[in-house]
Amino acid sequence: MKKRKNPYVPYLKLLIFLILSGINFAYAQGKVKGRVVDDKKKGIPYSSVALWNAGQSALVKGAITDLEGLFSIEAKPGEYTLILSNMGFIKSTKKVVITTGNDLELGEIILNTDVQNLQEVKIVGNKSFIQQKTDRIILNVGESVLAAGNDAYSIIGMAPSVQMVNGNISMEGKSNVLIILDGKKIPNATLSNILSSIPGDQIDRIELITNPSSRYDANASGGVIEIYTKRSKKIGWTANTGGNLTQGYRFGGGANAGLRIGAPKYDFTLNGSYGKRGHIEKGYDNRILFQGINRVGDFSQTVDISDGASADGSINASLNYYINKKNTIGADYTFVKAHMYGKGDVNALINQPGNSSRVNTFNDLDLKVDFANYDVFYKLDLDTIGSNLLVTANYTNYISNQNQQFNQDKFNNGATAPELSLFRNRASSNYDIYTSSLDYTQNINPALKLESGLKYTYTSNNSNQNPANFINNQWQETGSIFNNLGYKEQIPAAYLNLNYEVGKFNFQAGLRGEYTQYKVVMGLDSNYFNLFPNIRADYKVTKNYTTSLAYAKTINRPSYDDLIPYELYIDNYTLTRGNALLRPEYQHAFTWSNLYQKYSLRFGYTQTENAIMSTVLYDQNSLKFIKTKANFLKNHLVSASLGFPIKFAPWWNTNNRLSGYYQNIRFPDPVANANTMIREKYYFTISTNHTFKISPTISAELSASYESPTISGIYDYEGYSNVTAGIRKKIFNNQGFIKLDISDIFYKNNQLLSTNIVPLITESIHRVDTRRARIAFGYNFGKVSKDRRVQTNGNSDELGRLKL
Repeated sequence: MKKRKNPYVPYLKLLIFLILSGINFAYAQGKVKGRVVDDKKKGIPYSSVALWNAGQSALVKGAITDLEGLFSIEAKPGEYTLILSNMGFIKSTKKVVITTGNDLELGEIILNTDVQNLQEVKIVGNKSFIQQKTDRIILNVGESVLAAGNDAYSIIGMAPSVQMVNGNISMEGKSNVLIILDGKKIPNATLSNILSSIPGDQIDRIELITNPSSRYDANASGGVIEIYTKRSKKIGWTANTGGNLTQGYRFGGGANAGLRIGAPKYDFTLNGSYGKRGHIEKGYDNRILFQGINRVGDFSQTVDISDGASADGSINASLNYYINKKNTIGADYTFVKAHMYGKGDVNALINQPGNSSRVNTFNDLDLKVDFANYDVFYKLDLDTIGSNLLVTANYTNYISNQNQQFNQDKFNNGATAPELSLFRNRASSNYDIYTSSLDYTQNINPALKLESGLKYTYTSNNSNQNPANFINNQWQETGSIFNNLGYKEQIPAAYLNLNYEVGKFNFQAGLRGEYTQYKVVMGLDSNYFNLFPNIRADYKVTKNYTTSLAYAKTINRPSYDDLIPYELYIDNYTLTRGNALLRPEYQHAFTWSNLYQKYSLRFGYTQTENAIMSTVLYDQNSLKFIKTKANFLKNHLVSASLGFPIKFAPWWNTNNRLSGYYQNIRFPDPVANANTMIREKYYFTISTNHTFKISPTISAELSASYESPTISGIYDYEGYSNVTAGIRKKIFNNQGFIKLDISDIFYKNNQLLSTNIVPLITESIHRVDTRRARIAFGYNFGKVSKDRRVQTNGNSDELGRLKL
């Protein structure tokens, strides 16, 4: 391969220059020292110390007092204004002069108690569950009745602008959503298992980011969903414990506990959870059989896999150690273990001219997933207004093992004696993902912020598939060509992001460069370099109204399991297969957002080249449908969304969202590949969330959503809805709670899927146990004071491509 010039040398030089500039700025020639005390001469810790220029038009430097109220701040010689403040106290302003080589000792500076402030902080109001901003929606999960005793997967499914289709998450009509848990990307491969293992009791907030900046990986083409769990943000300690019991068609339950300790030199968090519930899947598949474009028969199949369960557990630990006021090191560990199995009958009737068959099959399916994530970081705070250097290293191991066994009885043309066959399929994958990153943030002044960084990711996969038939009382492997598969990829990246505020305008502009090298066994061996610009401009028209225009170019690389071409059986006549020839898709997204008070109106247009979408291959000899992904020609998506709260009464608040879409898909004709087919569809979604404050200790919540019929790839999806309601009672002096809720009350959260393109005409629905009654309980205890926490980004892009 021809040796290429390293495209990151200019970025690296720029980053080194910025870092050295920031460090040089930190070492000034003069100091101001003092001690902030109250009227009883007791030191006030964590007070803000801000050094402004003489005219107070620009912030020069900042600091925070230590536990004794002491501070020391450095700056170049000159005249300044020093402002000292803390919540509950009246701020103090002093004129100071710093001279070369001399320390200015101010001694004790008294902050007098602000009686009005103290009275105000006693009035504590609850945050709204849904908060709207120009670039994101924030779900304050800790304030939600429905979140208690629930899990992250179900909570995200109730979020506005989020759609869930067959376990796949899309946001505002766009798939490939990047999901981040405390700075680390969650693999998509069994996404429901990972998210279902995160109890809602341990979630602080969820942010739905529709316009991510260049700091996020360019692969976040569908937006970003960031999940923040409750961490040790305060000095002191807290703990919580809880559990739930659920009943649908099958019984289930779970338990969780957490411990958070915040000391002057360290923070420690430990969370754990375990849940298990019965699993059920009932439905049917109807198809028309073709030879070429000629109809030759019918296929109908019923599915009843009623003997099954899913169990998952998770452990999450985090430790931050504060070396001093500027230097912090830390480590995070996440482990999730999921197990899902199902047993039951799949029966098919096949009618063709001169031949009819009845096939009865007992299916035995077993899936096990282990996900472990290790993260270490070092953070250097260059000042107290947000300038910092963050270095992270991350390792993720993801193992998936799936075993399938099919015991089949086939009756041909009304025969009374069946043809017996026993078949099994074993598929496993092992992923190792190594990520390192360096992020530098410089707040040059209160109006100008610069972010830059480097990142390197290496991914290695080993996969295999071993199908076998049971013949002559022994298993005989069929010698599949997919016995040994694999995938390797490395992506070095660099980014630069600038945020500038002047008057009523706020500008954000970023540029990200990514160089990709990858190789798929039995597939592509390629490398490519891309630049991804990102720009947004906000204009504050009035105090209550802000308008925003944004553009971003992004990439969607194929998820790992969509690339690796092994086969997983859904049943005897339906399977999934990866496509090793998939290429990445590119998106150009334009948005216009408007925010008036709490009302939002957003318009968007996205054009996707080489769109990765779902399709089906039809094997006319075996009558099998092979579900896979392919590169379509183009996908156009036009959207408009309106978000509006309504306060019906002091005790009754609602947040509502109505979205409309137009989608236009262009792709090659499955029969005559040279021809281009066009599919288009208008559709809409509506969601509403109601909160009721019945008494100081009793609250209730109702969440409802509906999506009209839509399309994706070659598929048509019927409309679906979800209505969930719950009531919560606080107990034990508001430290505990007990809650009752019912999810999917009308049992409409399962979609009918169909295709009408010859020779791929089918209709199917598989219903799972979504309507469930749940009783949950929990208790919180501890003692806390001051706020503090370090967040990292980790490998927040790569894990999404695992498609957990």
